[in-house]
Amino acid sequence: MSISSLEFEFDLLWDDLFPDLDLDTEVRLIPKRRFKFDYVNFPAKVAIEINGLIWHKGGHSTGKSLMRDYEKLNLAQQHGYCVFQLSKEMITEQWLKAIAETIRDRTKQAVASA
Repeated sequence: MSISSLEFEFDLLWDDLFPDLDLDTEVRLIPKRRFKFDYVNFPAKVAIEINGLIWHKGGHSTGKSLMRDYEKLNLAQQHGYCVFQLSKEMITEQWLKAIAETIRDRTKQAVASA
């Protein structure tokens, strides 16, 4: 599996800031569906999507692609996942800290309810 330059950028920053928080990559969350999420933390049920080429026609910006993305997001939420969608401009310390905080909070909640 090859990763995009945006995923590589995300990986470098994530590993630098949060080496203690594991993320699985290219994960199918929805039973009987082929949708893959770029990153998932299972204990917290947090998924992360890196969306490139949002400013160009194609990729995630066509009507058909947007409908597929909406379906994917809605199905993940229906299965209890919190999904973060990041553009290139959002691969920043600020956003990654927000994601890490969400992972930590949701993990604590999962442990407390178990």
